[in-house]
This record gives sequence, structure tokens and C-alpha cells, in this order.
Amino acid sequence: MDETKRPLKIPPEFTMYAEKNELFSLYEAQLVEKESGIHKIDTDDLFTVDIEPVKQARACVDREDDIPGDVLGALVKERISKKDCADNGWMLVGYPKTRDQALALQRHGIFAKHVVFMDAPDMVLIERFMGKRVDPQTGGIYHLTFEPPESPEVTRRIKPLENQTEKHFRKQLLHYHRNVEGIRAAVCKGTTKIINADQPKSDVYAQVYHFLCQQSRSVAPQCPRVILQGPRGSGKATQAALLAAKYGLVNVSMVELIKQAIADNSKVGNMMSTYIDKKMMGRKTNRHLVDIGPLPDNIVLKCLVERLSKLDCATKGWVLRGYPRSRHQAEALSEAGYAPNRVYFLECPTDTIVERLSLRRTDPVTGQAFHLIYNPPPSLEIKRRLKTHHKDAESAVDEDVLSYDSQVEELMDYYATSQGVNADQDPHTVFESIESLLTKPLPKQTLKATL
Repeated sequence: MDETKRPLKIPPEFTMYAEKNELFSLYEAQLVEKESGIHKIDTDDLFTVDIEPVKQARACVDREDDIPGDVLGALVKERISKKDCADNGWMLVGYPKTRDQALALQRHGIFAKHVVFMDAPDMVLIERFMGKRVDPQTGGIYHLTFEPPESPEVTRRIKPLENQTEKHFRKQLLHYHRNVEGIRAAVCKGTTKIINADQPKSDVYAQVYHFLCQQSRSVAPQCPRVILQGPRGSGKATQAALLAAKYGLVNVSMVELIKQAIADNSKVGNMMSTYIDKKMMGRKTNRHLVDIGPLPDNIVLKCLVERLSKLDCATKGWVLRGYPRSRHQAEALSEAGYAPNRVYFLECPTDTIVERLSLRRTDPVTGQAFHLIYNPPPSLEIKRRLKTHHKDAESAVDEDVLSYDSQVEELMDYYATSQGVNADQDPHTVFESIESLLTKPLPKQTLKATL
């Protein structure tokens, strides 16, 4: 790497060599131990944020209902953006309480590095709850058996908590048992730990602290280089955004790269502008770049390599969509030193793709996007003025699918370690499937194909 040139570009051989020779494992160590300072976020703390959803959340708590997932996500996102949480970290206590809340936090880009589940028998929890007392003067919490007041004066004035009945607490336990498995399934497996809470507090603390101070081990690539393949409408953009949000990968879209290069009047952008303006087609390549026009493969690759060689891609990893579209492009990408270590093909029936794309509409007044089934316009007035993009016409969608189908077998053959994912599901279910594949070793039968 030439340090005299700016911006610094990391040669692709660096990460390839490190991964091949397992150099990343040399740097695995426990996190530097930290004592206090992490900010605790509970219900009362969430209600201190100054945004509109607080009223709705407070009303739900007053009714003893679950806070809607998106409302909770908005509150937590706003709270953790404050300086105290940004500087010292945060600890969310008592949430999420349902699978919907867990998924909503992920939709808002909130992913906890550690998730601790405290487990204890119901009878132990009931005994702890029923023995709690509060001092109305100081707010101190005591327990008649495990932590009684030290002075007779405090003993005389302590009172039971509000709604401190066994029936009420059993109702809360039932709600927890109904939802806990869904919550565990929604969070990343490598970040969770179940700790036995039926032991002294010091022992529980020691186990929790030890878990927080260790790096989570994973067989996922240390520097992921992910390619998402699939026809237009299969959900590549959605999955790329989720992967980028959770794992910190750089989200690279080939179409957006080309548009940005042209807008910036860069050297590569000017080369592409010449082909687009003069319609120098040469041969029919990159059919899917309908808004940009067909471009020579070498120019497109040069634009992509410039982005992948930057420092953030080399250190964080990347998730690429929209390229390669043919075996020739895939071979050129590998020869340039940017071979992926994970390739996923999003498989989706043509009927579903047509439904997703042909029913999309855009409001020419506000620019807002709608879908006639999944996200219909709120009023008849808006519905009447909606427009359909020419790319979303059913005939154009069918043509795109045929173009993709003509190349997909060659791409699958070239990427012998690629894996298929059923994309005809809820986006977060698809993401969970991709995530489970990313954090597992490649199947042995595909590894043999590369020997």
C-alpha cells in the first residue's frame, strides 16, 4: 500500500491472505474490562425522549398492553442516539417483550451485541416478587427474607409494591413464557446467553460480566464479501440493507455506483457518459441497467473495483448486488482480486415477482412509493394520480426475469459454493435464513467442489 497516495486503497490480497492463513484468529481476545458507565434504559428512561410516540407507548403501559413494535423501535432509536448512550454504551432492560418488538428493533437498525436471558423457576420468582417492599420516603427496595431493612424505623414504614399480588405476577410470567421462544428465535444466536438466576447475586453478576467481556465466536467470515443474486423484485436491496445494518458491511449497489460516478463527473463516470450519450451499444450487456444504458464490462468493473478497494470495504467487508450478471463478469471480478466468500441466490417464483413489481405505484406529487396490495394509498384522491414506472410494466418484468434466467445457471456453476435462499417469504424470515447461512460453515459438498 502506497501511503503517499490519497485516498488509501487496501490491496485485495491483504484480506485474501489473512483469511487463507487464519491471521484473524491471532487477534481474537477478550474485550477490555469496563466497570460501570453503561447506561441503563428501562421504561421510565424511554419515556424521557421528546418524540410523539411517547404518548402512545405510555397509554399502552397504563393499559398493561404491549408497546407496538415500531413505536418501541422509534423510542429506543431516539434514546440511544443521545450522547450518554453513544459514549458509554447502553443496556436495554425488560425489552423486547415480544417477537414483534424484537424484529421492529432490527428494522430500526438496533442490534445488541449481547442478549442475556435470566432464567429461574417460577416458584423462586414468585417468592422474590411477593417479598419485595419499598420505602415510600427514600424509594429504596428491600426484601423481607433476602435483604431486610437494617433499622426498625425503616421496617415500620416499608410497604408492598403497587399491584403486588400473586395473581398479577403469574399473569406476567405467563406472558413471558408465551413470548420468550419467539424472542430467542428473532435475535442472533451468537449474541445470546441463558444464565441461571437462581443463585447468589454475585455469582449471577460474575457470569453476566464474563459474557459481556468476551468476543462472540463465529464461523462467519472475518471480513465478509457477500454477493446477492436474484431477479429484480426478489428483495436484494432489502436484504443488503439488513445485512449492512446488522453487521456493519458496506452496501454496494452496482446501479447506484454507476449513477454516482456519472453525477460526480469522475474519470470513469465520463467514460460511461460517452457510451450512454452516444448509445455505443457494442453488444447487449447489462440489460438490467435500464436507466443507465448498456456499458462495456471493463468500464463497469473499473467503477466497481474503485469502490471495493477503499478502506471501509477492505476492513468492514461488503455486500454487493447488481453484479456480476454473467459468468464472464464473475470471472473478471475474481481476477481483479475481489472473489466473494459468500454468494446467495434469492429464489422467487415469477408470479410473485410480477405481483411485487407490476403493482408498484408512485405519487408524482410527493414522490412517495405505494403498492396496491402491501402498501395501498391512504385516499382515493392519491390513488387516482398514481403513476406506474415503465420498468414495472408486466411485459418489462417478464423480460427482466427471462434475461436473468438465461444467465443464472452459468453463475451458479461458476460459484460452486453458492447457496439458495427462498425469497418468497416475509423479508425478515428471508434475512434470518441468510444470517443462519452466513454464520455457519459452507456445506462440505460445496467445499469439495472447489478442491
